[in-house]
Amino acid sequence: MKIIRIILILALAGILINLSAISQDKARVHRGDFKLKPDGFKEAWKAVKKGNKDYSFGPASYRSARVNYLKAYKYNDKNAELNYKIGVCYLYSDDKFEAIKYFKKAFELKPKVTSDIHFQLARAYHMSLDFDNAIKEYNQYKESVSPRKLEKKNIDINQYISDCGTGKELVSHPVRVVVQNLGKEVNSEYDDYYPVIDSKEQTIYFTSRRPSKMNKKRNFLDKKFEENIYVAKKKDKDWGIAQILSKKFTGKKNNAAVGLSPDDNKLYIYKSSGGGDIYYTEMKEGSWKRPKSLSRINSRAQETSMSITGDGKKLYFVSDREKNSIGGKDIYYCDLNAKGKWSKPKNIGVPINTPENEEAVSVTKDGKTLYFSSKGHPGMGGYDIFMSTYGDNGKWSKPVNLGYPVNTPDDDLFFTMMGNGKIAYMSSNREQGMGGKDIYKVVFLGAEKEMSMTTENSPLAFETYDSVTLFRKPPEFYTIDTSILLHGRVLDSETKGPILAKLQFIDSEKSNIIGILISDSTGNYKMHLPEKKSYGVEITAKGYLFFLDAIDLKKENKDVVKKDFVLQKLEVGAKVVLKNIFFETGKSDLKEESFQQLDIVTGFMKENPTLKLEISGHTDNVGSLSSNLKLSEARAKSVVDYLVNKGIDKSRLTFKGYGPNQPVALNNTNTGRALNRRVEFKITGK
Repeated sequence: MKIIRIILILALAGILINLSAISQDKARVHRGDFKLKPDGFKEAWKAVKKGNKDYSFGPASYRSARVNYLKAYKYNDKNAELNYKIGVCYLYSDDKFEAIKYFKKAFELKPKVTSDIHFQLARAYHMSLDFDNAIKEYNQYKESVSPRKLEKKNIDINQYISDCGTGKELVSHPVRVVVQNLGKEVNSEYDDYYPVIDSKEQTIYFTSRRPSKMNKKRNFLDKKFEENIYVAKKKDKDWGIAQILSKKFTGKKNNAAVGLSPDDNKLYIYKSSGGGDIYYTEMKEGSWKRPKSLSRINSRAQETSMSITGDGKKLYFVSDREKNSIGGKDIYYCDLNAKGKWSKPKNIGVPINTPENEEAVSVTKDGKTLYFSSKGHPGMGGYDIFMSTYGDNGKWSKPVNLGYPVNTPDDDLFFTMMGNGKIAYMSSNREQGMGGKDIYKVVFLGAEKEMSMTTENSPLAFETYDSVTLFRKPPEFYTIDTSILLHGRVLDSETKGPILAKLQFIDSEKSNIIGILISDSTGNYKMHLPEKKSYGVEITAKGYLFFLDAIDLKKENKDVVKKDFVLQKLEVGAKVVLKNIFFETGKSDLKEESFQQLDIVTGFMKENPTLKLEISGHTDNVGSLSSNLKLSEARAKSVVDYLVNKGIDKSRLTFKGYGPNQPVALNNTNTGRALNRRVEFKITGK
């Protein structure tokens, strides 16, 4: 019990310490098994030992351990234990999809490399949204260990399987949002989280575990640097470079920003001193004063996140106090009385609180909508973000999962909605991030327009009043199976060898993700699609250009269709057309719908840090040559500016506008002109 309490005190709400990573089995790389030949062994074994040292520190040092293990991997890629450790380093850091390759190889080399190999592979599939394979591996792990061992490791396999089922449902019906990383000015390769935004959306306060001159100490439990508060301000449309807020909030203890007063002049802070409490500091004469305890809500237990309504009369907070608790951490609230004092805290109760943990509470200014993260309500895994509304009956509604891609199988936390209801900020660890947890901006695109339906003058209008008689039965409706099985292989364009790749199928009409899966070691994939229509396909694989295309299955007369996909290796001169890049009409301003595609490019460049690209803009032949050249170059530059803002070094990027001079189709049809209006990238250096 004592160690659990220490964990809670050390880091904000105890939620950023990756406890799941602690339960891995030990895998030792033996010198005798690792050595193949004298040449290169000394350097490779030295890399193994360096990797082992970093690996022993846990997730905080997995990225540096991975660098050394990959050096050793070049010498001997057939060592099962080394493959397992590399998989762990990917899974519990920043590239979960890549972990699959190494776990699978470890299992193929030695099926009993560790007793938890199926569990770790299941986690990798789960985090990569391949829920079917995750369920399969979870079940295999469940069959291989005793219930007692599962209980001892605190692993609830049934819950993981349930999360996969929820994940399948959420991913198949994604919400219309753009999730945008705030970029290198705010985020770092370390954990950055809990965005607190002022009312004008011009200043962001957040918590970071990056090192600094005033923060060189590591947390003894998770070996990450202690928490400190940072601030960044808007410069035009972009965020300026974040700085430590003040020396007053920097010390041996953790300090985290958790909220702002309605007038932006009072900053609420979590401090890990004592049991972990909420403090506040006031802005006077241009500087923040020494923090004072928010004594009314603090207790011997731990109080973490908090939020206050726009009128300043109701405050919500999270605590793990035992009195009046439903279980774990619960959400509580206080009312401001006539004397300006906070009332005695009350548990918000069901249906919001559960026997599991609730965390990261945030209330809208009007006090009618509550956002929070929970492990107790049905989600994709870890903490998911939920929403509840306050009804006229004086009760909170049943919480609703915000859906994918707001939520992922990893922890998604600290969601804060801006006053316009269209922009929010949150924290998450996801693909194409800067490293660790990052802060993201969420742009809500709104609902799609629906077709109006009517029964006027309809030849089937009689169905609304027709009744069954002895001599007549109404027409029966038969369900027709319109599904189609698509299968094939993902292959290298030159060698035709198999590729382990991640495939994502998208309903082109509804912009819905139909399914995500991973090809096997022989490159094979199999996907059931609901009907014969057009689908978008996105394929990514390490060491290859990402694949973006569409497949049209409308004219297929078979229920089973074979389709192979061929990927190009990363080579100088290789090109990719960036689809779904949109600009304002006649301008070079990027639309928000483009950000998701460009974030894929950002992640691609981060995974291949030596690549150099030329971004090129192209137009059709409508209009003058000079105006088309000018517009195409301006649009290419806009793409480069976006990538640079996302942390890509400017020296790796060039841009050029070719206007109508490099058509890929004839300009005498609308279809041809649409194909010619495009943005491409070309690899110019490796």
